Amino acid sequence: MRVYKAKYKDREGKKKKSTKWYIDFFDHNKLRHKIPAFADKRLSEGLGRNIESLVNCRISGLEPDAKLNQWLETLPDSLLKKFVSWGLIQGQRTEFTKPLTQHISDYIKTLEAKGFSKGYIRHTKKRLEKIIAGCRFSYFRDITKSAVEIYIGKLIRDGVSPTTAGHYLDGIKTFLNWAQQDQRVINNPIAKVRKPARESKRKGILTPEQFVSLIKTTFEKNIIIENTTGHERGTLYLLAGTTGIRKNELLSLVWSDINLSDDEPFVQVRACISKNGKEALQPLTTMSAGLLASLKARISPKDTDRVFVAFKETINTAELIRSDLQTAKLPLKDKEGNEICFHSLRNSFISFLANSQIPAKVIQKMARHSDPKLTFNTYARVLPEAEQKAISFLPNFGNFVLSTCLDIYCKQGVTLRDNQRQRNDQNALISPILAVSQTPRVGLEPTT
Repeated sequence: MRVYKAKYKDREGKKKKSTKWYIDFFDHNKLRHKIPAFADKRLSEGLGRNIESLVNCRISGLEPDAKLNQWLETLPDSLLKKFVSWGLIQGQRTEFTKPLTQHISDYIKTLEAKGFSKGYIRHTKKRLEKIIAGCRFSYFRDITKSAVEIYIGKLIRDGVSPTTAGHYLDGIKTFLNWAQQDQRVINNPIAKVRKPARESKRKGILTPEQFVSLIKTTFEKNIIIENTTGHERGTLYLLAGTTGIRKNELLSLVWSDINLSDDEPFVQVRACISKNGKEALQPLTTMSAGLLASLKARISPKDTDRVFVAFKETINTAELIRSDLQTAKLPLKDKEGNEICFHSLRNSFISFLANSQIPAKVIQKMARHSDPKLTFNTYARVLPEAEQKAISFLPNFGNFVLSTCLDIYCKQGVTLRDNQRQRNDQNALISPILAVSQTPRVGLEPTT
């Protein structure tokens, strides 16, 4: 490899040297190339060394290291295309030169092909377009961690909730992960950017009795609200409260996701509609399976038809359940003062399981949480009767009567002080202990 200044003659025939330096090198096929570099010699030599390293990688059959890959991402389109034509890099590397708008278009087509819901695709496209416009990103090489962090911070300052700002960050992170897997970029520059702390209110829960009352009343009254019947809403509530499936996942279910033929019926939550991007099989209760089987027999749907076709993706389910709670004469808040909304059905489902004797690992799996802290600290609540039920599992003392022992001890007039037995004023001791022995027996004292 040689760095030099080209010599030429001007119009007057005088010999001159070029302003820019040139790089003269042989590629992996031993073909000679000359390319212009920079006006600065040191920068030109640095470019030459990187090209030499790229040639050595091609000769040895090794992949360029991280540093070399980062350098490739900064190269102008014209030089990248030359490297591709010479065989120094793969043609896919020219993806660097495509505008982000084209990559986003390809990404949206991929989501559509995988069967993601229209609502999810619409929100994803809108958020990506807003981010790249707000940050003034035109190419992959323009994307930086600091620019994205500044934009997310601006969203929050402008009144966007931390939860929604987190959705924006998730959108561009997922897009860049896809680009990395598709070898459009070498790495995701914002992979380590953390989502803003959420400030979502704690959701209320229904007790088992309240949940049953809600389902029964909604079915029996069958009131039409926003073009949905009570039967349709009751089915939606029942499935949410007995499977823990989220609203958007439920509204994206198609009949091929409902398996009613086996002895153990289940709902398949496909990876493309699941919040965590993982497929899950949620078991169905006998009542839920029977209701779905009856509905399917009545309407004879196609496998590709949505189960909850009456519900638009933009429907306000919080208003629906609030109306049905009032119809059932149930409180709009739980005992802790937390408002009950549609997501409360998922919270209630997890709480029902947590107050049973089901192993914690099973509950976490059915909740589809990766962290048990989220399952038991955020979602699961203690039901009113659970604490009283819990003490029934404490040791049983049989016929041992605590009050009788206290009476005997009082008569002895003995107390322990400084680990030694000492006589004390018997009257001062007997009065309070006799008072205890005469109170009704509770807790661990069995009746005689």
